[in-house]
This record gives sequence, structure tokens and C-alpha cells, in this order.
Amino acid sequence: MKCFTLDSNCIIDLEERRPDAVNLDELKKIWGAGTIELAVVSVSASENQPSGQAMRDYAEFEAKLERAGLLNARELPPVCIWDFGYWDHMLWSSDETERQVDEIKDILFPGILHEPPKDSSENSKWRNQMCDVLVAWAHGFHKSDHLITRDANFHRKAQQLVDYGIHSIVTPEEATNLARSI
Repeated sequence: MKCFTLDSNCIIDLEERRPDAVNLDELKKIWGAGTIELAVVSVSASENQPSGQAMRDYAEFEAKLERAGLLNARELPPVCIWDFGYWDHMLWSSDETERQVDEIKDILFPGILHEPPKDSSENSKWRNQMCDVLVAWAHGFHKSDHLITRDANFHRKAQQLVDYGIHSIVTPEEATNLARSI
């Protein structure tokens, strides 16, 4: 069964009923029919919220998934970064996985710091960039088929990400069309 990974913005689109929610709703119907699998990366819980802070409790993220109609989506845990994710929702790293994360980071965000910046105003941007990096890594590591994002940075760098198991980066509309054809 083909697996479609939703990036953090897709979850927000569904929850806040943004324009792409129409396509994502159709994708959820196809998922509900058992034709495809939908996945979310648990690091999406670490994204900065409108308050500027990450969620303090993973249960808050589960509530967000429920509001978006995604509570039963497959969870893809990313590599653990200390004090960044949620216990039991990340994987222990190895030298190889850390190398992969660093290389994906260099592709998506050249020049990004490897450690969180001390300045809190810079930390917010770093946190969101690292969430994107870990979404990409988890998607490839767990061998999901299609990464759904409207983030142009992913689409521009799609060819460079192939070596990390990221073979298909699609918009919500493209994902829905693909799912309909299965």
C-alpha cells in the first residue's frame, strides 16, 4: 500500500481549514477507504505554535491530529535531538543517521547551525527548519512513498533529496490525484 507523509503545514491546513484542506479532505477519504496509508512525522509536534512556543506535551499534538481527522495516521518517528522532541516518539541516532540528518540539513538549509542558537529570536527559525529536516529524514528512513508539502524549498531541492529515500515530493493537489489513480 502506498504511504503518503503529511508535512506539518498539511496538518495545520486541515485543522485551520486553509485552502489546501479541500484536497487533503479528499485524500483522507481515500485513506478511509483503505486504498492508501497516511503518515505524520511526530516531530511536527515540535513545530513552533502561533504562540511562538513548541507544545509542551505530546498529548497536545494528538489532540491537534484528532481535530485534523488524522489521529489514526501512521506515526513516523524521526532521529532524536536532545530537548527537541518527545520521549517515545523519536529514535536513537547512530553515526550514520546523524550524517544523513546533517546532509539533508545542508541541502534544505545551507549554513544552518548544527546546534540551537542561544538567541531566542533565532531559535524559532532554527526549530522550524530542523522540523523540516527531520520530516524529510523520517519520510525517507521509514520508506514512505510520497511526501506531501506545498513548501517550495522541498520542491526546488527534490532531486538532491533522492539519495535519502525521498523519491516523490508532491503538493496536496498532486497527492490527491495520485491517490485517486491507485
